[in-house]
Amino acid sequence: MPAAALHPSFDPGSFVRIVFIGPPGAGKGTQCELLSKALKVPHIGTGGMLRALESDSGEAIHLRIDRGHFAPDEFVLQMVAERLAQPDSRTGYLLDGFPRTQVQASAFDKQLVAASLKLDHVLHLQVSADVLIERLRKRGETEKRADDAEEFIRERFRIYEDRTAPLLDHYRCQGLVRDIDASDSESLVHASICDCLNFTLTSPTQA
Repeated sequence: MPAAALHPSFDPGSFVRIVFIGPPGAGKGTQCELLSKALKVPHIGTGGMLRALESDSGEAIHLRIDRGHFAPDEFVLQMVAERLAQPDSRTGYLLDGFPRTQVQASAFDKQLVAASLKLDHVLHLQVSADVLIERLRKRGETEKRADDAEEFIRERFRIYEDRTAPLLDHYRCQGLVRDIDASDSESLVHASICDCLNFTLTSPTQA
């Protein structure tokens, strides 16, 4: 889809710390990239950061995530804290793949309070299981991601339901969750997110 520009009346400072939650294949990375370009804040995807790790500890973590399991909480918390301390994150960020567990969510809450900050939205991308499985199969064929192999897909769903889905209750209690139907095309889902966040995007020629 063509690049979008923010409508002049939109103040991005009003909501720029956003967490994306959704099952594997829901499109979190894609939608974060689109929104990142519009809001001009970084897309921080922990999955990509973990896959880029080198060293012995990186190899051990690659083995875990290739089989659909999560990296250790303490390791992820430290990695994210270091990333959020970088200058480009000071004006906001979009978190994709973090937090994934209750331990991570609770620790992140404390970090935000300590910094006198808060999350502004948690976007919950909802997609049916059949659509998710088909998306992951196709992604596994094109991107050759080990964790998208068919033998690991069901395990990833099980882990998501056991460990990440419960975070929705954690954030609903804070009034942060916005449910998004992510079963449509990338552009329609992006439009739904923009509508949910109550801002208008215009084409570059209109901006």
